[in-house]
Amino acid sequence: MIYNMDCVMGSKLFLGNDTVDLLIADPPYNLGFGGTKMTKNKKPRFQVIPNDNLSDREYRRFSLEWLREAYRVLKPGRHIYVFIDWRQYHLLFRLMEYVGFSIKNCIVWDKKHFGMGWQYRYQHEFVIFAVKKSKKVRRVGSRSASDIWGIPRINGNKTVHPTEKPNDIISPMIINSSEINELVVDFFVGSGTVPEVAATHNRKFIGFEIDPEHFHTASNRCGFTEQSGGIVNGKT
Repeated sequence: MIYNMDCVMGSKLFLGNDTVDLLIADPPYNLGFGGTKMTKNKKPRFQVIPNDNLSDREYRRFSLEWLREAYRVLKPGRHIYVFIDWRQYHLLFRLMEYVGFSIKNCIVWDKKHFGMGWQYRYQHEFVIFAVKKSKKVRRVGSRSASDIWGIPRINGNKTVHPTEKPNDIISPMIINSSEINELVVDFFVGSGTVPEVAATHNRKFIGFEIDPEHFHTASNRCGFTEQSGGIVNGKT
C-alpha cells in the first residue's frame, strides 16, 4: 500500500507499535533542491519537494516528529536506513540517538559520477545505519558488506523525482536487513524505488508520499491503481 499523506499522520493511522521489520527513509535534506539545472531554460526540472525549504528550527521539528514515529513502529533489534546529505548529517545523527536509535555505521554512497559545482564537486551521500535498541539485534545478512557502496547515480536528465535513488542502492538494504514476506516501510516514497524493489524481493510494503504528483508517479511505477485498492489518497 502507498498512502498519499504525511508519514507522521500515516504511520499513526496504519502502523502499530513494534510492527515494522525494516524502515528505509530518504527524507528532504532541506536544501530546496529541484533537480538538475542542465535544461534549456537553466531552471530546475522539478518543483521543490515538501519540507525541503524550512527554517532550521522547523526542519529540526519536522525531523524529530518523523524519527519518533519511525522508532515507535520499528521492531526492537531491527534496522533503519536514513539517506542524508553531509550538511544535515550531524543533525540527523543527534536526533536519531535522541529518540533512542543505536547508530551502527555510516554508509558512504559513492555515486561514481560527480555533480554540479566548483569547490570539489559532490560525488557522495551518506546513509545512516541504525537499529532500535534491544538485547537481541538482527545482524546484517552479509559479513562481506562494506560501508562504501559504489553505485552509479541516475543521470539528472533521466530522473522522475529530484532526489530519485537507483534500485541498486536499495536492494542490499532489503536483502541484508529483511526476509521474504516481512514488512518494509518507506516514510518518503518519492518516485517509488523502495516499493518496486521490495516487491521484486517478495517483501510486504507500506509507504507514504505527501506530494500528489510523486504519489501518482510511484503508484503507476508499482502497477497500483485506485480501483484496485493499492493506493489510498490521504485527502479523500
